[in-house]
Amino acid sequence: MNPNELIHRPKGFKPLASGIEGPEGPALGPDGCMYFVSADNASILKITDDDKVMTVLTFSGRPNGLAFGNEGEMYIADAGSKSILRYSGKGQPEIYTDNYDGASFSGPNDICIMEDGSLLFTDPLRLPPPDPSMSPVFKVDTTGITEPFITDLAYPNGIAISYDKSEVIVSESKANRLIATNLQSKESQAINQRLIRRFKEPGRPDGIAIDIEENILVCLPGIHSIAKLDKKGEMVDLFHVPNWQPENLAFGGPDNKTVYVCSGLQSAIHTFKNDLPGIKLPLGDK
Repeated sequence: MNPNELIHRPKGFKPLASGIEGPEGPALGPDGCMYFVSADNASILKITDDDKVMTVLTFSGRPNGLAFGNEGEMYIADAGSKSILRYSGKGQPEIYTDNYDGASFSGPNDICIMEDGSLLFTDPLRLPPPDPSMSPVFKVDTTGITEPFITDLAYPNGIAISYDKSEVIVSESKANRLIATNLQSKESQAINQRLIRRFKEPGRPDGIAIDIEENILVCLPGIHSIAKLDKKGEMVDLFHVPNWQPENLAFGGPDNKTVYVCSGLQSAIHTFKNDLPGIKLPLGDK
């Protein structure tokens, strides 16, 4: 049977917005609205309370990921300028970091904020197969110092902090696996990595979102699906809609149970309902 003939829609699945070129990087804003990027149009958009799409910001670049800091500031992973940008809500975004030890980044992809306000972001090399594109996850501390946090990952992509704030979870797309690394340990990050789950080709895990019972939602654009895993990596459910290409997702809505999904193939945003709310972000927001 053709996999595209298999349908298992998540609860309440529906289209929300279409005609968005390169939708990516959904993130819940401090105003309760869902923000995301149009990578192809170098713009930041948001979904208003009445489900309308509004342009917040347009600039020169190719944004891919978004996250909000503890003070409401916006951080943008911009592959175009090969930098992390910071936007305060006025004017144009400013470069927050664009190199490590004088070497430019490859093209920041996705981003998350630690409880203390430090940033973690994936920076994959974009090389054609069969090159595995071994790349790092970088950390930017609250003083602006940038250092490699995890190295030698096969195209690090989606990234999120665990519910208990002890680990960072990363989609390693070209290795078809989801890994976790301890945030507190001072030992080698390679020693402190654990495998959550390995997916079959061509899953290509991408964006990640986590609910309050530590279930992990991970986009699998290669098979037009979203997997729901428990904290040990066991498959709880697999949502599949024909010709759907989910690439990133985030929790939002009044009860934080609505999952907003960016679908690049359809240039659209879809939503569905999760049984449980997602982790409250940013982590340092009391």
